Amino acid sequence: MSSPALSPPTRPHTGVIAAGVLTLATVYVFPAAAQEVDDAEWGAPRTLGLVERAIEARSHAFADTTLERFEATAQGHIYFLGDFRGEREVVRADQVALEVRWQAPDNAVQTIVGRRHEVRLPTKIQYHIDHLSLVLDNLGDRIELGEGDEVLGVPHPASPGGPHVYEYRLADSLEIRILDRTARVYRLEVRPRDDDRPAVVGSMYVDRETGAIARLRITFTAASYRDPELESIALDLRSGLWQGRYWLPAEQDVEITRSLRWLSFPLESVIRTRLVVQDYDFDPAESWTLPAGKRVATLPESRLAAFRWWESKLYDGPLDAGDRSDDELSRAVEDARSLVTPWSLERDQRLQFSVPDASSGLRLRRAEGALIGGGLRLRLDAASDLTAWAGYATGAEELEATVGLDRRFGSWRIGLAGRRRSLEDVGWFEPASGVGRSIGLVFDHEDYSDPFFEDGARLAGGVDLGAANIEVGLSYARQRSAELVVESVFTAGGPLRPVRTIDDGELVSLDALVDVRLGARLGTRWSVELEGEAATASIGDFGYTRGAVTLSARRDLLDDPWGWTSLVTLGVSGGSLPAQRLFLLGGRGTLPGFPFRPWGGGRVALWRGDVSRSVVWPWVSVRVTGAAGWADSGPAGASAAERFGVIDTDAVAGSLGVGLGLLYDLVRVELARGIGGGDAPDSVEGDWTFFLTINPRFWDVL
Repeated sequence: MSSPALSPPTRPHTGVIAAGVLTLATVYVFPAAAQEVDDAEWGAPRTLGLVERAIEARSHAFADTTLERFEATAQGHIYFLGDFRGEREVVRADQVALEVRWQAPDNAVQTIVGRRHEVRLPTKIQYHIDHLSLVLDNLGDRIELGEGDEVLGVPHPASPGGPHVYEYRLADSLEIRILDRTARVYRLEVRPRDDDRPAVVGSMYVDRETGAIARLRITFTAASYRDPELESIALDLRSGLWQGRYWLPAEQDVEITRSLRWLSFPLESVIRTRLVVQDYDFDPAESWTLPAGKRVATLPESRLAAFRWWESKLYDGPLDAGDRSDDELSRAVEDARSLVTPWSLERDQRLQFSVPDASSGLRLRRAEGALIGGGLRLRLDAASDLTAWAGYATGAEELEATVGLDRRFGSWRIGLAGRRRSLEDVGWFEPASGVGRSIGLVFDHEDYSDPFFEDGARLAGGVDLGAANIEVGLSYARQRSAELVVESVFTAGGPLRPVRTIDDGELVSLDALVDVRLGARLGTRWSVELEGEAATASIGDFGYTRGAVTLSARRDLLDDPWGWTSLVTLGVSGGSLPAQRLFLLGGRGTLPGFPFRPWGGGRVALWRGDVSRSVVWPWVSVRVTGAAGWADSGPAGASAAERFGVIDTDAVAGSLGVGLGLLYDLVRVELARGIGGGDAPDSVEGDWTFFLTINPRFWDVL
C-alpha cells in the first residue's frame, strides 16, 4: 500500500506495482492532543529524544534496514524567472523526467531521460545538476546545494553533530491514519545556537515510531551562502509513507533568489523548481547492481527530446502567485524570521548604491534637460531601509532629491518619504516608460509628458493579503509649474511642444489604493484596481475628490501562440479640480493616432486592448490593437480644463492599429490610426501614427 505526502500533492500518486496489487490508502490528517505541545520549550528533554531518534534513523537509508532497492519515476518543472517589482516574468522554462534507481546501503543513480525547455527572454543560464534531480538523502549530514557553489558544508539538524549546532522546540503534532496503521508525526522548530554561523532555520517533521524525517521545510542563515549574489534559498522536501513503512521522497519545492550585491535595483532573478515522484517499484524485474555513491546522469540530447510521456504541460508548474508551493516556501522564510534574529537571514549589504529605476540614473526631459542621478540604500536592520536619491538636471541647473524610510512588519509595511523638486506628470494614464520618454525626446521631439515639479512628504501604510494589496497614504505637496529648458537644437528637429502651466500651490491629500487579483478563469487572469484621492488645497479655493477603477483581463497562456489583454478604466471627480489633477486623453498610452493629450476633464472612460499571435518565436509576433475613450470636463473639471487648454471629446474617440512584437516581444513596432472624436478642431483629427515602444510589463524598472 502507499500514501501521498503530508501536503496534498500536485497530482495523486499512481500507486505502486510490487509483489502483488497494492491499493492507494486513504489518509486522514489531524492535530494530535494539544497538551502534547502546550508545554514545549527549546531543548525540552522529550524534544531532544525525538531529535536523537531522528539522528539514529538517518544512519540507515530511509530509516529502515529492510529496504534493499527500488526504482522510481519522477517529473518536474524548473523555472528561471525575472522579478520586476514583484511581478514575475518567465525567462526560461524547463521540464525534466527522471528514472531513479537506489540500492542499499545508500547507492543511487538518477538518469534524466526526458527534457524540454523554452526561452521567453534572453538568457544564458546553465543549471547546476542538483537543480534538475531529486534529493534522495534528505540533504545529507553536510548540506550541499548548487554543487557546492551556493551552499556547502552546512550541518543538517538531524546529523550526529546537529544538537551542538541547533536548538529544537516541539511545535505541533499530526496523526496520519493509513488503513490499519496510525503514524504520528511531530513538527520540530529548528534554529542555530549562533545566528552568525552557516546553518538552517525552519521545521523538521519527525515520525515518532521510526524517527524518519517526513518533511523538511527550511531556509538558511545569510552566512550559509557562498555565492555573493544569493539573497535566499528556501526548500520544502515532502516524503510519503509507502507500503506503510518507508518514508520516501514524494515532492520537493525549491526557490533560489539572486540580486546584484553592489546595486539596489527593483530586479531580481528567481529559480523555482518542483519535482514530483509518480511511482515506486520495490521489486524491480531487472536485476542490477549500482556502483558506490550517488550520481546524476543524462541521456543524449536526441533521446531527451524524443521523450513523449509527459504527465503535464511545460507551464503547469509553480508559476502562479498563491500557488501552494509559493505559500509554503514563503511560510518557511516567515517562520524562520520568527525563530532567529531577522538580520541573520539577510546578506550583509548594509550600504548599497541604489536607483529606483533606470531613468533615475540618466534621462532626458523637456523641463530638465539631461539629468544624472544616483542614490544609496542603508539597511538599518532586517526590516528597515533608509534610501536616498539625488540627481542634477543640467538644463534647469537644479538639484532634485528624495529620501525615504521603510519598515516592514510581516505582511504589513509603513513608509515615510520626502522629496525636493520631484518631476511629476499631469494626467492619469502612463504613456511610456522612462527610457521611452528619453528616446522620444531625441528622435520624436516629444517626451510624452506634461511636467510639473513637487516638493513634499508622504506617510503611507499598507498590507499584502496575498490576493489583495492595500495601501493608504497622507501627503503634503507644494506644486509648481515647470518650464521648457531644452532648446530645439538639443534634438534633431524643430521646436518642442510647450510646457503647459498648472495651478501652483499646496495640497494636503489622503489617498488609497486597493489592488485585487481575482485569479484565473477560462484561461484569463483577472484583476481590479481601485484608486482614490481626497484633498484640500491652498490653490485658490480648490478641494476635490478623484478616483478610478480599472478592470484588467489578460490571456497569456505561455504554451499557446495566442494572447490578448483588455483594460477598462472609469474615472470620476468631485469638488473643484486643479489643472494637475485632470484626466487626460490622446496619443500614446490612451488613443494612438491622435495628438498628445488634447482632451481632458474630471470624468473619463477608456478601454484599451490587443490581440497577438506568435509567428516565429521568439523573433516575431503580430499584433492588432484597439482603444476607445471619452473625456468630459464635468462640474469638477470645467474650469481647470479651460485653464489647461484641453477640451471634451464630445463623442467617443477610437484607435485601431497593427504591429509587430520583436525580440521576445520586448520591442513593439506599432502603426495606428485615430477614429472619431466628435466635432474636434482640425488640430485634433485622427491620422496614421507610426511609433516604437517597449512592452509595458517592463516599464516599472525603466
